[in-house]
Amino acid sequence: MTSSPSRRTFLATTATAAGAAALPLTAGRAAAAPPAHRGNRYALQRRFVDWRFGMFLHFNMGTFHDAEWVDPDQDPLSFNPAKLDCGQWADAAKAAGMRFAVLTAKHHDGFCLWPSKYTRYSVASSPVKRDIVREYVDAFRSRGVTPCLYFSIWDRTNGVGPKGFDDDTPITRATIEYVKNQLTELLTHYGRVPLLIFDGWAWHWAFGQQSLPFAEIREHVAALQPDCLVLDLNGLTVPWHSELLFFEEPKGGVFCPPGNTYAASQGQTISPSGWFWHPSTPANLLTPGRLVDGHLKPLESRYATFILNCPPNTDGLLDDTVVTTLHEVGRRWRPDASRPPLPAQPDVLRHPVTPVSATATSGDAAKAIDGHSDYGWNGEADQTLWTSTGPLPQAVTLDLGRRYSGLDTFTYLPRQDTVTPYSFDEFVTTGNITAYRISVSVDGTIFKQVSAGTWAADHTLKRARFRPTTARYVRLEALAAVGGDTAIAGQLDCGATDRRPRPA
Repeated sequence: MTSSPSRRTFLATTATAAGAAALPLTAGRAAAAPPAHRGNRYALQRRFVDWRFGMFLHFNMGTFHDAEWVDPDQDPLSFNPAKLDCGQWADAAKAAGMRFAVLTAKHHDGFCLWPSKYTRYSVASSPVKRDIVREYVDAFRSRGVTPCLYFSIWDRTNGVGPKGFDDDTPITRATIEYVKNQLTELLTHYGRVPLLIFDGWAWHWAFGQQSLPFAEIREHVAALQPDCLVLDLNGLTVPWHSELLFFEEPKGGVFCPPGNTYAASQGQTISPSGWFWHPSTPANLLTPGRLVDGHLKPLESRYATFILNCPPNTDGLLDDTVVTTLHEVGRRWRPDASRPPLPAQPDVLRHPVTPVSATATSGDAAKAIDGHSDYGWNGEADQTLWTSTGPLPQAVTLDLGRRYSGLDTFTYLPRQDTVTPYSFDEFVTTGNITAYRISVSVDGTIFKQVSAGTWAADHTLKRARFRPTTARYVRLEALAAVGGDTAIAGQLDCGATDRRPRPA
């Protein structure tokens, strides 16, 4: 399914696409968007979990190639939904009682459902020549269903990350600007976007969120839309960087655990055939009873909003069987008004600073800052761990590349593997740091202590808060750990919780 070299040349991405000129981007209508909360993170999280039920729309190039991960560099002419009707999608979502929806504006192959100025691999080069993102947001807003967006950081056609699975395409400043430019289009031309789902990032690249700095992308989103919650599909069961958790259920995967009180969501596809539409999709659906009794009802008490994927077909329509199922779900289910409000949520490192490197007294320090973490299909954590050797204390020092003022937070993500696959009842804790010291330096030679204390041995994200300070180097010393001999870290980050650090 990979296109010919001449087709790849046609899809060169650095220049403005000539075909996109026929589909100019237009400014969004802010009046149609939900009310703002002016950056009140808890209010935004609470609104999200109170939505309870939403529609995921996997609709993109994979739809037309019977593929979950379509090969890069497909012929844009193959994307041809001749009967496309976003209003039909929105009507079905409304009938089901869904409060929001998420559209795959760009999946891993990089095809854009809007006429991006930065690539020819978009709807502007397809036979439909329609801005599908625009039609989607307008249709759903008109029905009172809040439109949100999915955006794959990994872009196999346009050179953002590896094209395949055995190469390591370098990330350059031009690559980062390409991602930011496309996000600017999506977050400035379509009105308010209260939720943005990122994918293909922390779990795939060899250096995860270190390769393409999460901090810079998150700051960019916040600058454009401060009320936009970010959900990164990193597979974790505790908040790390983003404000929401996501549990992905297919293939016997992860179900939100009982007793969860983090703002969360759970994603399942209405057909076991896959996230994208396949010829078997219409006849292979979950029943309304399973959707209501097996998902919506149990997830409510766990503060996990259910995101049900309903993939449009090659005509650009939801199959009749999908529509019928959604109508029946709407007849059977009502939100539980007696559920208590979302509990208070932990701080999120809203303004991380991405280190340029790290050193350690022992072990591979790079594994502590690579941003690689996920939960695999085999029920086991896919993680890279800094593991010390020799007696404690042992230390890791982050180099931020330059001095920053306003640093006030350090976070430590312990190991995330569980004793039993697919179960979150008991986590492995050996090596988790239980006593620590944080020190900072402007020159890498003279360090001053800014925080010290103890942490619980469990798997939850740990935080050290301290008075705002200026530093280039930030050091974590592990003074004690579970087991006594080895210190282990899944991820170390620093930055600020409330205000963005500034170069000093």
